[in-house]
Amino acid sequence: MFPDIIIKSSIAVISSVLGALLLFFIKLDHKKLCSLISFSAGALLGAAGFALIPESFHNLSAYHRYSLVELIFGVISGYGLFWFITKYYSHVCPACSASHFDEQTTKKFSEIVLTLLTALSIHSFLDGMAISSGGVDLGRGNNSIFIAIATHKFPEGLALAALMFSSNYKKGKILLYVVLVEMVTILGAVAGTYIFRSNISPVLLGIIMAHIAGGFIFLAIHAVFGEMLKNHKNLVLISFGTGLLLILSVYLMLD
Repeated sequence: MFPDIIIKSSIAVISSVLGALLLFFIKLDHKKLCSLISFSAGALLGAAGFALIPESFHNLSAYHRYSLVELIFGVISGYGLFWFITKYYSHVCPACSASHFDEQTTKKFSEIVLTLLTALSIHSFLDGMAISSGGVDLGRGNNSIFIAIATHKFPEGLALAALMFSSNYKKGKILLYVVLVEMVTILGAVAGTYIFRSNISPVLLGIIMAHIAGGFIFLAIHAVFGEMLKNHKNLVLISFGTGLLLILSVYLMLD
């Protein structure tokens, strides 16, 4: 199981690097980026709704009468963590926040690069944790979580590269930053493997999975609503729905 987790988390990192590389070969516009981001947002929400939350509730309900309360607490804690980081520190996901980066922010990227990459590293670490959650035998949810994260990593790498490119970073430095920050995904997967394999209580395990799901829900909502929804409403809804249906299909047929 451990080699499988390493392979999956490495593929997720490669997906983000490919997204960054794509920027150097295509003319990126807001509409294309909006479609990719909305699609991956739907995939993340699908992973939360079809895999993480049901498994979390299964673990919690087997041991506690108030499992729904604990599930809600876990989801809110994950959502709240990403909300807090985004509001008071830095955007936790360049892709989800692509429309919120105005020209002034882009020009000052060199001043906020450390805070942005730190926030993105936290996001990547939890992505790795989510991938490693397959080690707790999520059954049909294993592949859907992995595909959702790998799908989201592509526009994430693209958005981060676009932000750096607009700030006049050289291509080599852009790729280096993308690789370094996304490699944290592998660290999260390794840490998660040991955590999920340790003798922690099923209740705590359920809360952790609900916490990760809450983060996914924040990313999905943050990516869909706001400026992108106002600019390309039909495109956002279609792309988002397609991503959601993709994960549902994977959950039903491939896992």
